[in-house]
Parts: sequence; C-alpha cells; structure tokens
Amino acid sequence: MDLIPEYFIKSKCCKLDQNTDVTVILTVWKRNNVKEQINALLHQSVLPSHIWIYQCGSYVNLANCLKKYPFIEWIKSSVNLKYFGRHTLAKHAETKYTWILDDDIIPAKFWIENCIKTCEAKNAIVCRSGRIIPPNDFFPGVVKGQNYLEQYFIGDGKLANGINICEEDTIVDYGCSSFFFKTEWEQHFWSIWPHTFQNGEDMHLSASCKIRNNIPTIVPKQTSRENSGNLKPAYSFDKHASWKKRGFNEERGGIVKYLISEMGWRPLLWKNYCYDSHT
Repeated sequence: MDLIPEYFIKSKCCKLDQNTDVTVILTVWKRNNVKEQINALLHQSVLPSHIWIYQCGSYVNLANCLKKYPFIEWIKSSVNLKYFGRHTLAKHAETKYTWILDDDIIPAKFWIENCIKTCEAKNAIVCRSGRIIPPNDFFPGVVKGQNYLEQYFIGDGKLANGINICEEDTIVDYGCSSFFFKTEWEQHFWSIWPHTFQNGEDMHLSASCKIRNNIPTIVPKQTSRENSGNLKPAYSFDKHASWKKRGFNEERGGIVKYLISEMGWRPLLWKNYCYDSHT
C-alpha cells in the first residue's frame, strides 16, 4: 500500500525539509526497488532535504515514479559509470551531509537521525554494515567459515527477526552498501586516484578518509526494526548482486593491496605490515 504523505506527492519544491541538511543519492541500475526506497525515506524521523536518483542505463523505467514525486532530482547517464560515478555526483551536493545508498537497501525510520548523531559524535563515516580485515588477508569479502563471518562481517554477519544485527557501535576498516558522510570529505576521496573504476569505491572511501584526515568508519548499533540500516537483507542475494559475479573478489584483492602497499592505508588489525611490500 502506498503510504506517501499527500504533501509530498503534490509538492513542486526540490527541497523536502528546510531544517535538515542531507542529500540522499539513490542508485538505479537493474534492480527496481526505488519506490520502496523513496517510501522509506519519506517516513524517516528526520527527513532528507534532497533526494537524487542516479541512474545508469535504461533497465528500469522511472517515468511514473518521477511524475509522482516531482521533488526528486534525476541524473541519468547512458554510460555505465558504476560505483564511482555517484561520488562524482556527490561533489555537487550543497548539503552538509551526503548519504549514498545501494539499490538493495531499505532503511528503518530512525536511520537518518541515527546517522547524523553518530557522524557528529564520532566524526565518522556511518555505514549500515562493514568489514574488519584480518591481518594479511587481501580477500576480506571471501567468507572463510561461520566464525569468520561473525567476527569480521560487521552488521551483516548475524541475523535475527529478519534483519541483520550489530550489537554495539563498531569501528570497521570499510563500510558496505550505505554510506553517510560529511560532503566535504569527498575531497579526501578524490585526492587519491582509484586503483580501478570497476570496483571498490566502498574501500576507497574509508581508506582515503582515514589516510588523509584520520576519519574512521563506524557501523552503529542495530538491534531492532526501528533502528536497522536495512529492513530487507534478502534483496542483496538476488541475481544482480555484484559479489556473485566472476572475478569480483579477485579484483577487490588488488584494490586492498594497492591501498595498503602503495597508499599507506593501515587496517585496524594490520599493526606490523611492511607497506613497501607488494606481496
């Protein structure tokens, strides 16, 4: 059932809330969850001030959606700019905060409120889940048993009541799927040239901010459907999931090596790693 408030449907204003300072960037490729995401955004306890849809390709027809919600800005590219394109777009946000979501994320109603509080209190990137990289493990996305999953996959290693659980605020090496940060931190992101534009913008965001200004990445406490960063974890396991594609983890292994060996990134548990090693 469509629960969008009538005010938003009729509004012609491109700014949703005059009192907040958050630009949300939704990603559209082949999944079609955008209406559900918009519904979740418009029922946040703290509304975003802007919603931008970033679409590459024409796999999803957004005509009806854009007509219904005229306050949403639409940026479309016929070229697949992939993960890094949305960070190019984020540089143009005029708000204090930017929140980039993958197309499989449906946030609970207090998520923006929680992100603002955590970002300000910890001066940190806030993500719905993240990874801690074990020492000398260049392939942290490859699950190596249940204990590995629970210990190093923060925010999506445990499941209860249909949602992923994170029992306490946890500093991670990099975040996944949902990235809330101060817009000015994009300067750190682009001050280090990516190893590849095909993959790994999540690692690049956390690593560049940590290298340039010691900004951590945090997965906040999520224990209920009220404060969860994602109410639909099953969406991440469909046929469009990037992590299922051949060569995905091998490519990310190269990114980890580049950021650590060449750019000086120090993951949390890598205390004694020799940075000039290319092994």
